Amino acid sequence: MQKVVWGAPSFWIERFPLYWGIEQSFFEKQGIDLDIWYGYGASELTRAFSKGLIHIGELGLPPFVTAFRQGLRAKIIGSSVVQQLDHYLAARPDIASTAHLAGCRIGILSAGSCDDYFIRKMLSTHSIDPDRDVDLMPLGEDYGKLDLFIDGHVDAAFMVEPQLTRGEHEGLMRVIDRVADYYPNYQWGIILASEAWLQHQEDLLERLMYAFRQACRSIQDRPGQTIDLGSRVFGVKPEVFENALKRDLPRWETDARLDMAGLQSAVGVQETIEESAADLSLDEMVSQL
Repeated sequence: MQKVVWGAPSFWIERFPLYWGIEQSFFEKQGIDLDIWYGYGASELTRAFSKGLIHIGELGLPPFVTAFRQGLRAKIIGSSVVQQLDHYLAARPDIASTAHLAGCRIGILSAGSCDDYFIRKMLSTHSIDPDRDVDLMPLGEDYGKLDLFIDGHVDAAFMVEPQLTRGEHEGLMRVIDRVADYYPNYQWGIILASEAWLQHQEDLLERLMYAFRQACRSIQDRPGQTIDLGSRVFGVKPEVFENALKRDLPRWETDARLDMAGLQSAVGVQETIEESAADLSLDEMVSQL
């Protein structure tokens, strides 16, 4: 058995294939003892890659492009299940839309995270200055927790499943926006691997990705059988997890194949955010497994 640590920036339903794959022994059958490590933000995750603490993980494309341009020695090897921007902005029930967020406290994962990139675009579209008209609050390990709304710590936040569905169920929040409405053709969630492993551990990476694809396809083929584990992993009622899974499961990318047109589009978006990204090419960044 080979010990592998899979890094992730946040704890939400996008990570569920890893838990399901461990539960169903998909990774074990490939000779892999898999652990999941949470960095709670892109900066911590990319630091762990740079230090050689982890060699495979998931990230959103915007912070990856930034880190790659700054010298991160890693490449994109596949797509996570949440390929498109099925990422939801939720707010107190009395807030009707994103256009009504001026003066509000908005929770994001961390400075420089996908949330940070996306909320700035969304607010600017509604003539709200993200630096002056709202308070963007990095949440770190508190990201996605319902207590943020219960205690009045935030007025709105990017919420992730299954806590989003739970918050709706309990009347704490309502969905007011979806990032995909602003970027309809966009490869978002990526799986990245260090260049060191791409050069010296290709067999291990191929076995990892084989087990990951098995887990993803298994969830899509028989979602009802995954409800008990999902509810236990995320600490929600079975019906909450089931509804959370149903929200986006039809759009999951279960084969880990990158949407290359969406990736090119996303890099083009990045060029409008960072001029330094303009000289990047997909050949430099991508090694699809």
